[in-house]
Amino acid sequence: MRAIFLNEKIIMLAILLNIVILFLLSFDELSSYFLWFDLTDHLLTVFFLIEMIIKIQSFGWKMYIRSTWNRLDFLVIVLTSPSVVLYFFQIPNLTLLIVFRILRLAKFFRFLKFVPNLDQILKGVTRSLKASVFIFAAFFLYCVIVSLFTCYLFKDFAPQYFGNAFRSFYTIFRLFTLEGWDEIPDMFIRSKVASMPYILISTIYFVVLVISGGIFGLSIVNAIFIDEMISDNNKELEIRITALEHKIDLLLEQLDEG
Repeated sequence: MRAIFLNEKIIMLAILLNIVILFLLSFDELSSYFLWFDLTDHLLTVFFLIEMIIKIQSFGWKMYIRSTWNRLDFLVIVLTSPSVVLYFFQIPNLTLLIVFRILRLAKFFRFLKFVPNLDQILKGVTRSLKASVFIFAAFFLYCVIVSLFTCYLFKDFAPQYFGNAFRSFYTIFRLFTLEGWDEIPDMFIRSKVASMPYILISTIYFVVLVISGGIFGLSIVNAIFIDEMISDNNKELEIRITALEHKIDLLLEQLDEG
C-alpha cells in the first residue's frame, strides 16, 4: 500500500484526474453530477494528504521538507485539506466557503513538478530576468513618458482612453502589444468634431507609436530575453567546440611528430 503513495506515476495520474474534476466542476450544465465530482475531489484530497504523511514517515521531516517540490506539496495540501471538512459540515459563513473552494484550485500547481526540465527552464527565466532588468526598465520608462505625453495631448478628446495618466498608460501598453491598436485611430477618423489635419496628424502619431513601441520596442525586449534564456545552451556548445578543437590540435601535433 505504501508503494502506491510513493509511486510518482500514480501521483501524477491522481493530479491529472483532479484537474479534470475541477475542470468539469466549472460547467453549470453538469450540475447534476456535481455531487459525484465533489466527492471524487475530496477523496483525492484525502489521497494527497495520506501521500504526504507517508512520505514524511518514510523520509523523515528534515529530508522531506528539504525538497522545494515537497515544500510546495505541503503548502498546497495544508491549504486545500480544510475543504474536506466543508463536505461534512455546513459552514454558515459563505465567504469562508468560497475561499476554501478557490484554494482547491491550488492543487493545479502540484502538476508543475512533472513538467520535463522545469528546473532548467526556471533557472533560464531567472537568468533572463536578471540580465534584462535594464531593458525592461528602459521600456517601462518609455511607456510612462509616451503615456504622459499622449494623456495631455488627447485627454479632452478621448477621456475614455487618456483621461488620466494611469488610463493613458494602460492604453499605450495595449497599443504596444498590438491589441486593438487600430481602434483609437479609427475613432479619430469617424469623429465629426476633429478636423482633417487633426485626424491625419493623430493617425500618423499612433502609427509611429505602434512601430516604435509595438514592433521595435517589444521585439528588442523579447530578443534580449530569449537570447539570455538560451545562453546557457550556447555556453555548453561553446565548451564542447573548444574541447573538440583542443583534441584536433593534439591530434595534428601527434601527426606532425610522427
